Amino acid sequence: MNRRGLIHCLAGSVMLAVAAGPGRVAAARAAPDRVGMGTVIFRNRFEQTRPKAGAAPANPLTLLQVPEYYRERFGVRHLEFWSYHFESLEKPYLVELRERVKAAGAALINVQVDVPYDLASADEAERQRSLATVRQWIDAAALLGSRAIRINPGKPEGSVDQSIASLKEVNRYCQSKRLPLLTENHFGLEMNPDVHLRIREAAGPRNVYTLPDFGNYPLDSMWESLAKIIPHAYAVSAKAVDFNAQGEHLSYDFDRCVRMCERAGFKGVYLVEQWSRKDQEFDAEKMADWLLQRVRANL
Repeated sequence: MNRRGLIHCLAGSVMLAVAAGPGRVAAARAAPDRVGMGTVIFRNRFEQTRPKAGAAPANPLTLLQVPEYYRERFGVRHLEFWSYHFESLEKPYLVELRERVKAAGAALINVQVDVPYDLASADEAERQRSLATVRQWIDAAALLGSRAIRINPGKPEGSVDQSIASLKEVNRYCQSKRLPLLTENHFGLEMNPDVHLRIREAAGPRNVYTLPDFGNYPLDSMWESLAKIIPHAYAVSAKAVDFNAQGEHLSYDFDRCVRMCERAGFKGVYLVEQWSRKDQEFDAEKMADWLLQRVRANL
């Protein structure tokens, strides 16, 4: 399920912005419709992430088309962009993309940054290169008017201390751009929820939030782990994983995940996604319909 490499571009994610309550962090400002969608679910239609072995998709998609397409086909106005789907980080492209979002009456909730970098690297040269890469993406997200940006704390074998030092720098830069910094349970050293919360607390906690992902923890610990990081969430990645031929989700109780977030006090936007390690043939539009319907049914 790791989205970090283009080799594995066959799966997806959803985000949820949460409202502040007693004892909870401040959350993203929620719109009446609390459901949104990322671009990962349609990865097979993007030239950058489609399987290269097969034929080109009959209905290719670009980020510039996403705001209008999501509004017209799904009634979705809350967006999440994956870094691999950007065609450029040059200003003219970003300004055009920002205008497309605005013209659709949409809002960009988050940018998922998964290009190569490692903020927990013990190699100082690599850490500095990674910081430079992350700052470039923060600049892009800020120009786009994104409400947040998701940055990975570091690889599994990395140093927690180096991750904290890096994220302190990243958070200062995010704050200078008025951009909340999100950290997801995303197959790095933060997959231990206690380490994740330690990194968040030390790097912030002001302006640093979690981004709980339904589908990334091992099944034997997912409920306990999600319960630990949800109270510090700015948004939730409402992910589904494996479906059968009848369109039924097999991997875990998706509805329970949404209800768990609701009971924890979330009042914001869920961004839906799908990702699997299995090479599945699927109709991404039907999968998106299912995800959006199930989130809405449990709010």
